[in-house]
Amino acid sequence: MVTFFGTIEALYVFFSRSTQRGEKLKNAVPMVVKSESETRWSVRTEAVKPVNNYFEEIVQVLQDMTDNENETSETRSDARQLCNRMLSYDFLTLLGFWNKVLICIDCIQKRLQDPSMNFHDAALDLKALRDHFDDDREVLVSESLEEGLSLCQDWNIEVERRRRRKKQMPGENLRDVGLSAKEEMERVMKGTLDRLHREMDERFTRLHDTDAKFGFLLDVGGLCSGAYNNDLKKKCENLAEFYSSDVDGQQLYEEILDCRMLLLSRANMKISRPKELLEFIVQYGDESVFPNLRIAIQIMLTIAVSIASCERSFSKLKLILSYLRASMGQDRLCDLALLSVEREETEKTEQIIDQFASVKARRVQF
Repeated sequence: MVTFFGTIEALYVFFSRSTQRGEKLKNAVPMVVKSESETRWSVRTEAVKPVNNYFEEIVQVLQDMTDNENETSETRSDARQLCNRMLSYDFLTLLGFWNKVLICIDCIQKRLQDPSMNFHDAALDLKALRDHFDDDREVLVSESLEEGLSLCQDWNIEVERRRRRKKQMPGENLRDVGLSAKEEMERVMKGTLDRLHREMDERFTRLHDTDAKFGFLLDVGGLCSGAYNNDLKKKCENLAEFYSSDVDGQQLYEEILDCRMLLLSRANMKISRPKELLEFIVQYGDESVFPNLRIAIQIMLTIAVSIASCERSFSKLKLILSYLRASMGQDRLCDLALLSVEREETEKTEQIIDQFASVKARRVQF
């Protein structure tokens, strides 16, 4: 797997290092090869996709550079090495495998980065992705093996290579215990799927725990209609155990019943989201009214599903702190960063600024 993504990265470096190489690739392929990333799965998707979709065109460009005597010796040598690395059974098999896997991961990742995403839907989407890899494990591996073998036949690539002889241990009778190329590739792909399953369980355990604690508050429709009558008290107590200094389980249970009674008496009021329920509580009275329910909803609404918003704000620093603003102080930098992060609110003040500028404009009247 490391060798596969190393080849993807080497392909990007080869064509991005020279404008002439980039132009030749651009004339043959409508998509641009991109660099792979160790942390962002979406970038890996964009790096594998053009190679998978335009594999034949990219190989043809590399072969033309190898045969072109007008190219430098370095270019011809690098092109030949890249072409040989791409025209191998391992690379062709893993290309189709990772293309399918990364497309599924990228779809879920984009949903997780949506600001409107809540932790309950995020937990369901991650569980669906994990179950998809588990259920389609054999199909995914077998399809990738067949596609890799078919491409090898089209390009006349040798699949089976000479096996390495391993040193015999005392009492061992087999002369060679190595696996065939197909068996080895099947082992690698299944091991990768197992690793993905394990990583998703480890990395998103807290998200599933949060869903187990706050899930009943997120379903406002079921909460107000009495869908959680049987285990509502138990769920309130479980939440209070985790936030013992903020929420009292028994009082939270009683406040939910009282709030349900008030909402049932207002048939014309439709509340379907936690934010709407919190607004109703705030409008109904001060902080002494439903204090535990208010705090529980506030905690739930401030729990982030992902850190995408934080990453976007940090990515803005390169645009804000440019070389033209090298002497800018820390206070002004923080203020500009805050304006950039809260741009939705600052856009509302543009009319006020225009109105102020029109009133205070010191223009000479002709």
